[in-house]
Amino acid sequence: MQTGRQADFLPSYWAGLTDRPMFYSRDLAHQMLGAHLLGLDAENLAMLRHFAASATERRGWYPLWAFHFDGTPAAIDYRGDDDFVREIPAPFELVEKAVEQYRWTRDERFLRTPEIAAFIRSTLTSFVRAHDPLGTGVAGESGTGDIFRGTATYNEVEHPPHLLVAADGIAGQWAAHAALADVAADAALEPEFARWNTERATALQAHFAEDWWLTEHAHYTAGFTHGGPVDGFGLESTWFPAVKGVMRSDDRARAHLDFLSAALEQSPPHNIEAFTYLPEAYLRYGRDAEALRWIRFLAASRADYPEVPFTHVAHVATGLTGLDAGPRAGEVRTRPHIPADAWIEVDGVAVGGSTVGVRHEGHEASDLWVTDGPGVAWTSTWPDGRTTRVEVPAGRRVRVTADGASTAPHEQK
Repeated sequence: MQTGRQADFLPSYWAGLTDRPMFYSRDLAHQMLGAHLLGLDAENLAMLRHFAASATERRGWYPLWAFHFDGTPAAIDYRGDDDFVREIPAPFELVEKAVEQYRWTRDERFLRTPEIAAFIRSTLTSFVRAHDPLGTGVAGESGTGDIFRGTATYNEVEHPPHLLVAADGIAGQWAAHAALADVAADAALEPEFARWNTERATALQAHFAEDWWLTEHAHYTAGFTHGGPVDGFGLESTWFPAVKGVMRSDDRARAHLDFLSAALEQSPPHNIEAFTYLPEAYLRYGRDAEALRWIRFLAASRADYPEVPFTHVAHVATGLTGLDAGPRAGEVRTRPHIPADAWIEVDGVAVGGSTVGVRHEGHEASDLWVTDGPGVAWTSTWPDGRTTRVEVPAGRRVRVTADGASTAPHEQK
């Protein structure tokens, strides 16, 4: 963490390779939830704001790829406004994560700081118009495969096929629209823009479901070239549709995750940070045993790449517990993602203006308590999809069970 070290440093933390004293847009997006859980909200806001301000019309509405802790562009990734590393998913992820941070903190600056508000709107509108190689409204690039000229995917392969549009791109684009739709009123969106944003989320998910499925291969395509869809394992472009949740929860999603699992066995990634996305991909679709496998794998790696420890905090504290901030203030959601004979407990988690804790005992009982701030409305979802909703007053603890019963709120000690 750089806060307070030097007067000319931004509030920031390491988000990139450990031999590079920098923070990267892609790494930041993936580390922000873990950073919030660690109390680094000021750093998240400062870094996000800095990226947002860097996305100018001159740069094709892309944010820069990396900064030093003093806020200067990282020369290793920036040669000029026409020659810097840029990958389509990054701006969409930053929009999505701005909304996510607002939901967790209820700090309006994550949505309404002028630089961030302008970045959210320009990313969903001007950026897409400037980077739409197939004329489908899906952002992409020219297919050179050169990261300094722009690529459609996070998959930085050096061999063809180089995609014009990629599944991690459309998944990120959809996720940005969907996240913003949940907080349209809080973001002070004009009614017309809010309606358009929701319609775009619906249209993108339908387009993905209908036009990106490869029937003969039983999985979603990694993306398109001028010659049409490509098949095969595409690393990020294969797992991002699951990470972001653009896949509908149906037989196709199950088949795609089966394909991903088989591909990971046959051709595992070479870089440890790639594995940090896998727990999220499997947790989102209820494949808890596979998610837990990768969480344990990452923990056993003892890797010092910052993305590993930051995401590990989130995978355990919010992933395995299903703890999430709802789209409206005062809402908290949980869902146990642990084995039926296991338990997990986390405490001291900041959600909006409250501090909460949660304990799951297998799939049978869950407790939630509020130790600071106002009470919360708690929705507990069970592995079979049933839900229980109760109010948890400030300073109190409530238990719910899988059969729908709940205890009266009692003092949290």
